[in-house]
Order: sequence, then C-alpha cells, then structure tokens
Amino acid sequence: AGELLEEEWGKLATLTDAAKGADSLSATLDGSVAEDDIVAVLCFVIEADQIAFEKVVTAPVEKAQEKTEVAPVASPAVVAPAAKSAAHEHHAGREKPARERESTSIRVAVEKVDQLINLVGELVITQSMLAQRSNELDPVNHGDLITSMGQLQRNARDLQESVMSIRMMPMEYVFSRFPRLVRDLAGKLGKQVELTLVGSSTELDKSLIERIIDPLTHLVRNSLDHGIEMPEKRLEAGKNAVGNLILSAEHQGGNICIEVTDDGAGLNRERILAKAMSQGMAVNENMTDDEVGMLIFAPGFSTAEQVTDVSGRGVGMDVVKRNIQEMGGHVEIQSKQGSGTTIRILLPLTLAILDGMSVRVAGEVFILPLNAVMESLQPREEDLHPLAGGERVLEVRGEYLPLVELWKVFDVDGAKTDATQGIVVILQSAGRRYALLVDQLIGQHQVVVKNLESNYRKVPGISAATILGDGSVALIVDVSALQGLNREQRMAITAA
Repeated sequence: AGELLEEEWGKLATLTDAAKGADSLSATLDGSVAEDDIVAVLCFVIEADQIAFEKVVTAPVEKAQEKTEVAPVASPAVVAPAAKSAAHEHHAGREKPARERESTSIRVAVEKVDQLINLVGELVITQSMLAQRSNELDPVNHGDLITSMGQLQRNARDLQESVMSIRMMPMEYVFSRFPRLVRDLAGKLGKQVELTLVGSSTELDKSLIERIIDPLTHLVRNSLDHGIEMPEKRLEAGKNAVGNLILSAEHQGGNICIEVTDDGAGLNRERILAKAMSQGMAVNENMTDDEVGMLIFAPGFSTAEQVTDVSGRGVGMDVVKRNIQEMGGHVEIQSKQGSGTTIRILLPLTLAILDGMSVRVAGEVFILPLNAVMESLQPREEDLHPLAGGERVLEVRGEYLPLVELWKVFDVDGAKTDATQGIVVILQSAGRRYALLVDQLIGQHQVVVKNLESNYRKVPGISAATILGDGSVALIVDVSALQGLNREQRMAITAA
C-alpha cells in the first residue's frame, strides 16, 4: 500500500522526505495543497481517520508545507489525540479561499444515519397504509388522488433506496486486511500463496461489512492451513509451487455473493465420511459431494490430525455458518479432490428492508424471505408419504422433501389441516430444501424489517417482524431454523 500512497501523493505536488516507519508512512508535500484535497485523494487507498497533518515551518518567505502521516492499511490505527490537535490547530491557523473550503463529503454519525433510515422506513409503512386505503376508492371519482398515491409510492421507494445507499461501504474495507494476513500466515506455514482480490468496489451494508470480517478471516485461514498444500506436494501433483487464493465479491440480484476459492487439495470425501461416522452423525455413501462438504460445518467437526494455533480445534466452521445465518444469509461449498475448494457466502445487501413472500395461515400473516422461495404448488394425496414419528415427506419430481406444517410449528388455530387443501412453498436454506405447508399465498412485496428482540423477545423460528399496510404486524420466518424447530417439537411430542 505504501507504493500506492506515494503514487497518489505524487499527483498532488512534489514529494520529498518520504520515510517509511514500522507502522506509518510520512512525507512532505512541496506546494500549497488543501488538506481536503489530500484526504480526497488518499481515501482511494486508506480511510480518512488514518491521516494526520503536521505543519512544517521553514522560512518566513516560503509557503507552509504539509507533512502527512498515514497509518498502515493492513492494521488501521486510531489517530492519536496529539495528531488530531495538530490538525485542528492547522485548520484554525490558516484561512482557506472559498474554493478550497468546498468539500465533496461530510462526516455524519452512524446513529444519525440509522435514525434517518428508521424514519424513512416508517414513511414507507405509512405510504403502504395509504395505498391500501386508496385501493378501496372509486377510480372514476378519485382518479387524481389514486394517481397521486402512485407517484407518492414511487417517490417513497426512491427515497428509501437513496437513504439505504448511504450505509453502503465497499468490500475494499474488508479485503484490504487480507494481503498482510495471507503473507504472514503463509510464511508461518512454509507455503507460497498468491492472493487475488476481485470485486473490491462491490458495496454492502455497513453493519454486515463489520460482521463479515471474522467469518471471512476464518475461511481464509482454513484454506491456507487445510486447503493449499506445501510447495513440494504441489510440485509432485503437477501444480505450480505457488498456491492461488481468490477472494471475490459480486452482486446477484438483491444479494451479494462472496467467494473464497483455493486451488489446493480439496476435500477428502472418504476421510470426512469416516470422521462423521465415528462421531455418530447420520451419513451414508449415497450423499452428494456438496452434502458431504457441508459436514465440515457441523459443531466439533475437524479432520485435522493435530491441533495448531491456526486451526484443527473443530470450532470455527460451525460458528462461521451460524454467523452467516444470523445475518440472513447462507453458506455453500463446492470441492473437487485434488483441484481445490470454493466456499460461497450469499448475504442480503441490507438487513433494513426485505423482499418477501407473504402467506396466510388461518388469520395470521407470515413473511417468507423471497431469496429462499424456490416454487409453490398444491400437493396431491399420492405425493404425500408418511414416515415414523408422524412426519411426512412430499415427492416433487422424484425428490422427497420433508413437509413442515406452519400451523403446527406456531400452534395456529383454525388452519387447514388437510395438506391437499393448502399450498406448499418449496424453500431452500443452507443447501437443503423442504416443503412448507400454508393456507394461502398473498403476494410478493418489499417490507421494512423491525427487530423483534428489542421490542418483545426472541421467538424460535422467527427472525424479525414487519408492519403491513393495514397496520397489523406480520412475523418474518427464520427459514434456516424452521425445519429444525419442527423436528424438535415432533421429538418432544413422541417422547411425551
């Protein structure tokens, strides 16, 4: 990053006295350059709070020069109070021309942005209520009002999207810490690794950016320790001695796809199955490679022969999966033995709004995340097959899917108990598919997510709530937890 900083500095003025320290880079700019201009240029490489200014006093006839000190990119540091004070004094001591005082950005506290987003969310909810009322009006007598309501809806959505974009940050904030991590860890393990970063400009919500760092760090460490082989083993396998590790991010619809790919040894199917059997896990030889790969995310699972300070404790991958699910996403794995492994993380771009499918069970309305909905159908009696313990499976084009009855999970009275009279929604989460039985499909729309725990308490099987156009509250279903919750309830009933 030091070379990039020097290159950016050189675009502003003549660079002198450049000095690289253990944890900093400083230089003197010859010329009259506004601090705002320096910050604007260097922010392409580092964060603004990593930059400090110090006034250099030479001779009275010479122009004041500016010395810029930058903390290292790999380990962002907080600017010391003395540095901040010096920068403040420098601002106060120099009167800038009007052109130089102009700035293209301002600093705003995150709390204020969150409050603005919350208010816009309330505005969207109010607009939905008005839209629902306007649908009951006679279009002949109230045509102008209905047209205005349509315009209000478009403006409200545009405002919501614009406000949500304020919280978006580039993945560069996450990716910038990995070159040093990979270099240090590869040296410690005695391996040669080339890191490639793709899609650093891809944007994600700030709250998710901060929470994705730890899971990605663990996946990268795991790829270096378990995936990429030692140079001599790679040469024996006909590979280049230098292993390749790719971190990529791209938008896919309303989601972001983050991939960690290595060209290492891949997953050993037989070894994973043997380890799973020894731990008493329900596995069989007919499992697909992807299903076998997902076993490494089980709690306490590890095929490492010895525990190191890098990995091998059997904790971590299950935490990665759980953290991703808590963010409303899921993780997938693809591996080919001898060729490498790709771990794919799919996350929503933001947790504040959600594209959902609303369904009805008796008098209750539930919201299903649209990215988990695969299809919907009305089941036939011949496609339903009973299992032990009162469970049933639904046959869909030769595939047998567990049937989860939403009215049983949440104890809803008055629901349709005959599966052939209801609608089945096929859901997919964490690589697994199951059939969810509901009474009726209402429609697809965007909802404002409200935290349920801060207003009530945590409810198993429910991730959040939203307010509908009629003012009623609808619960957002936790698709990943629903099947397990259904199984636990059936086991409890059987045991009783």
